[in-house]
Amino acid sequence: MKNLLVDGRDQKFVLHEMLNIEQLSETSLYAHISREVIDSALDAALELAVEESYPTMAEADREGCRIENGTVRSPRCYRRLKDLYDRGGWSPAYIPQEYGGSGFPLSLWTPLFEGFVHNLPFLWVWASPFSGTGFIVHFGSEEQKKKYIPNLASGRWGSALAVTEEQAGSDIGLQRTVAVPQPDGSYRIKGNKPAVTTGDSDMFENMLQLVVARVEGDPANADGLSLFIVPKYLVNEDGSLGARNDYSIVGIERTLGLRGSPTVSINFGENGNCHAELLGERGLGLAMAVSTLQRSPYYGILATGIASAAYLHSVEHAKNRIQGAHVSEAANPDAKRVAIIAHPFVRQILLGMKSHVEGMRAVVYYSCLCLDKANALSDPGEREKWAGLLTVLFPVFRRYAGTTGFKVTEAAIQVHGRYGFFSDYPVQQFLRDIIPLSWWELDGGQFTLLYITQMMGARDGRDFANLLGEMNRTLEEFGDIDGLRDLAGEVKSRVRLLGEMGLYSVNCFKSGKALVPISYGAQIVELIGDVCLAWLLFWQAGIATKRLDALFEENRIDSRDRAARDSFLSRDEAAAFYDGKVHSARYFIKNVLPQADAIAAAIRSEDMSIMSIHDGSF
Repeated sequence: MKNLLVDGRDQKFVLHEMLNIEQLSETSLYAHISREVIDSALDAALELAVEESYPTMAEADREGCRIENGTVRSPRCYRRLKDLYDRGGWSPAYIPQEYGGSGFPLSLWTPLFEGFVHNLPFLWVWASPFSGTGFIVHFGSEEQKKKYIPNLASGRWGSALAVTEEQAGSDIGLQRTVAVPQPDGSYRIKGNKPAVTTGDSDMFENMLQLVVARVEGDPANADGLSLFIVPKYLVNEDGSLGARNDYSIVGIERTLGLRGSPTVSINFGENGNCHAELLGERGLGLAMAVSTLQRSPYYGILATGIASAAYLHSVEHAKNRIQGAHVSEAANPDAKRVAIIAHPFVRQILLGMKSHVEGMRAVVYYSCLCLDKANALSDPGEREKWAGLLTVLFPVFRRYAGTTGFKVTEAAIQVHGRYGFFSDYPVQQFLRDIIPLSWWELDGGQFTLLYITQMMGARDGRDFANLLGEMNRTLEEFGDIDGLRDLAGEVKSRVRLLGEMGLYSVNCFKSGKALVPISYGAQIVELIGDVCLAWLLFWQAGIATKRLDALFEENRIDSRDRAARDSFLSRDEAAAFYDGKVHSARYFIKNVLPQADAIAAAIRSEDMSIMSIHDGSF
């Protein structure tokens, strides 16, 4: 089956030619990783995705999930697929070796994960052990790690994060679920969580709910929340499963997308006997959730993976859909009809999709590498630097990638025309499934408020300054290459603008105008995202231009001769790939990056119409 999911060549370009991921093997933490391991794992993951996962996507969407005897029944085709994924060892690939995993760096595991993302409903179910594993590894006691991690790592048990409540939503401090302490140190949970993503499935022997609740008597705000492990079946001392815990699955939400992934409503403690264990310190439930979210690029790679599949499907459709004459023959009624990829309007959409997908992939992989370096490098200063860069990049791979991925997938519908509206074509499912990625966990407003008020000024702005420094180093390295000087100038001016806007935001807080950066938080995130993508695409163009010039010289091609150049690009895949990288960067920098000026001007206007308009005037 043809791969219309992920450009494996681009993955390896980013990992090897751009980020030099194999250098991680020089650290003790990742000494077991080599280029051969990386490439073979990437190839195997993509083959599994294309040959086994992709064919089940539409079938599972049609069948959906249902509840039988208190248990969620997942689409039938998932069972075989989960078995293939589990036997391949994909589930524990990122889990540290001491807990039974392969110990892959995140910058390798994420590209492996990307190929699976197109089938997001299945992925949410199959990958449900990951949420519990991350929390227990970071915050659990040794006893809890021993008790739960092996079964999560093997894929035998699943897990889910139960946070949302009807009256709370993003205002997490309004949680009503209560945890009552018991004499033996355990707790009993009582409450309702109405929208738990992948909160139950018949594909697992047991489910662990990580429940946000308030210990009875603790403060009635966000500071009073704690996190608890609530197993579906109690676990005996010898590791075997015991009695069914006192919670029940009372409904499945009927959603626009993700129909193969159950979002369930759960009642805890209907009979007053729902056993729970405290995870981490009491009262730090929200802090634990936020810190884990900051380390997680998952939403970025989910958005990138779906957008990638939408883009590749669009290219395939555009190359095969014959419609209309070439613009140069528009006046000729007898002109030969051409594939729609020949039309300027379609080419503009496709190149916009291409540049955004490649930029998103680069920023997510780069962010993962920041985390890996923060974990693996021996120098404390370097670890601190890379951890700080990850903090600043958090909104780019979280909020920006989610909204950008949706726009790319929406563009795929446009390329397909009416066919994009038909259920026989997968792009409509990609669009339905990607919608929540711009608001899951924290809605857009809450997220930008968190970022602007807590992260952007971290460590007195040193992390933000380090990011600008990394951008300027790239400009210095590639800025004098023939054919890229104009792009370097465009990017450099916007990097300078980004620095100015960072200082402007800080001064707003100092001068009593905090409402300005808070109100324009979404625009600030968009500004940072656009500049980051421009920087990374320029970096790629610098590498690609050098590689392309070498290929021209090696094959004695005069790059100034358009006919000779085009002929060579038609028969040499490597040259065509590098040429595409240069054009992706040029399109984005010339057509998308200028929007940064308008965003900055809007913020500096300090217009507060959104706050001054009366509610009744909407």
